[in-house]
Amino acid sequence: MEKSKVDYEKMYYGFPVILISFYDKNGVPNVTTLSSSYSLKDMVVLGFNTKGYAINEIIHVKDFVINVPDRSLVQEINFCGSKSGFECSKFDEANLTPVKSPLVNAPVIQECPIAIECTLTDVIERDQYQGITNVLAAVKGRYVAKEYLDHEGRLQPSMLNNILYVGDGVNRGYRYMEECNN
Repeated sequence: MEKSKVDYEKMYYGFPVILISFYDKNGVPNVTTLSSSYSLKDMVVLGFNTKGYAINEIIHVKDFVINVPDRSLVQEINFCGSKSGFECSKFDEANLTPVKSPLVNAPVIQECPIAIECTLTDVIERDQYQGITNVLAAVKGRYVAKEYLDHEGRLQPSMLNNILYVGDGVNRGYRYMEECNN
């Protein structure tokens, strides 16, 4: 396969779209769209724009929830990724339902099939990567909609209809997971 050198600002090669929910300093529920993440065991790493409202609130309040939306929430994902929580109440305007998390001081999004409760442990900013803030967090709890579980309580991957974000900084879009029978 012949390749061409490209000079893109970014290269998103298919990251899961997630919604990060939190209570701001005033206790108001808020949410933002994110696609820069990974998790290993009980640790998650998220990447934010340093100037964003969400990261600055999360650094202050510490607790947040990673909500994994499905394909039915594309409009809400776009809205929450294009508006600042400083400007509006995104839960209200996107018609999302905040439900108090059982373990952390953050809201779970009722409409998302998967929720992962987290507490911030580290904030990483480097001169070399100006404008980017990475956070490490401890996973405190995981919840999956019952219809996504088999009779033994195990996740049924074929039920997931999550969304991948791909793009080059100019051309961006979503890819959808296709149902598999494995």
